[in-house]
Amino acid sequence: MCIGSVSRSAIPSAPGGCLQDSQFLTASRAESGPELLPELRSSRVVVVSDFNSPYCFTLNEWLNLLAVADRVYWVGVEHKPHLPTEFTGVNLPVDRNTLLKEVEDVRRRAPEVAVQLPTVWVNTHQALLLQAAVEIDQPAQAAALRTAIFRRFWRDGQNIARPQDLHPCEQQAGLEADPARFLDAEALERITHWWREHLDRVPCMLAPSGARHLGLQDRAAVEAFVLGALHDPPPGPACR
Repeated sequence: MCIGSVSRSAIPSAPGGCLQDSQFLTASRAESGPELLPELRSSRVVVVSDFNSPYCFTLNEWLNLLAVADRVYWVGVEHKPHLPTEFTGVNLPVDRNTLLKEVEDVRRRAPEVAVQLPTVWVNTHQALLLQAAVEIDQPAQAAALRTAIFRRFWRDGQNIARPQDLHPCEQQAGLEADPARFLDAEALERITHWWREHLDRVPCMLAPSGARHLGLQDRAAVEAFVLGALHDPPPGPACR
């Protein structure tokens, strides 16, 4: 499941993301699409993501390897709200099969990420609320927090569904657990509703130009999309 980029012609499909389709959208096509919510408008690349997607975890690891994780604006959506909050819970067979397939795909496509199969596929509502608050109020710690949450689940095999599960992640990011921190559940619901209607896959990247990268392309395509959006290309030949 992917889209994103700069050419007018579609490219061959490639596996990835939480849907299995892939093509490129041009900036002009993206601009003619649905109007973005205010939360999705930024001068930076916007990454639309969820902590319980192995494709989103892979993208976050690649952004760290590119040293640009702190230069994107991360927006969370709750793509599987029905999942349990306890590690003692049980996933439905269809969810377990989906999880197994996605983890196997990531291991094949990105062995350097070293994703681990979690005991239970868990809910991310509380993690998304916390991350959204930090992205707004303490942006200097936002990248570190999202990486800590991702790795707690996909590398350490620990729960991230309950507030107490997130305290170690806050500590790793240099944050103090703050019970008074404003967690905007209405904003999460509004963003998720818009995402479900217009994108319906994670991860997604939205460039300031209007170009979109939907799903997880290969690492080279991700690098080209992100760095192309963050950096001006060097001057080329020109007539004067």
